[in-house]
Amino acid sequence: MSQTKPRLMAPTTDASILALEAWHVISSRTRNCLGQLDKPTDLASTVAGVPIEKMQLSHLSRCERAGILRLPNLGRVCYCEIASVMDRYGWRFHDQWTGKPEPPALDLLGPALPRHLHMIAQAAAKRSERFAIGETMLRLNDEEGLSGAEIGKHFGVTGAAVHANVQKTRRILDLRARLPLPPSPAVS
Repeated sequence: MSQTKPRLMAPTTDASILALEAWHVISSRTRNCLGQLDKPTDLASTVAGVPIEKMQLSHLSRCERAGILRLPNLGRVCYCEIASVMDRYGWRFHDQWTGKPEPPALDLLGPALPRHLHMIAQAAAKRSERFAIGETMLRLNDEEGLSGAEIGKHFGVTGAAVHANVQKTRRILDLRARLPLPPSPAVS
């Protein structure tokens, strides 16, 4: 009896890097690292001229996996975030010289894959928890009219920390409103 791997559909969904961050699919660190791909002075840059605000998964698919791994401050966990989202939406990195798609991005991690996937799932859950706290602080500020210092007393933080968290939550909510997260395509 032969088993066949499920075949991914051709990528039909292109997600914005900023949307992936806003919906806690990738971390801010990963987004910051990907922002370094836009190097107009680097002739080898495959996404030169595409700022992070406009970068999509289709832009990343023009890169080689090795090029992504060479980004400053991008470790295995950040690579795993990128690889899992590329695989989720059916995108592949491409060989710079032949233009052919490389193997699935997660294959590079081999036996360490389950550990890395667990780590990114935990980190995403933690980001979601912090965002929920930010939403609560925002609600207390906007709807109940509490000051940052009053809210801070409830959470054991300073008023300045509350203000920063409320501003960050507003920014994320604005990004989510402008950049919805596309659904993952079906695997056949």
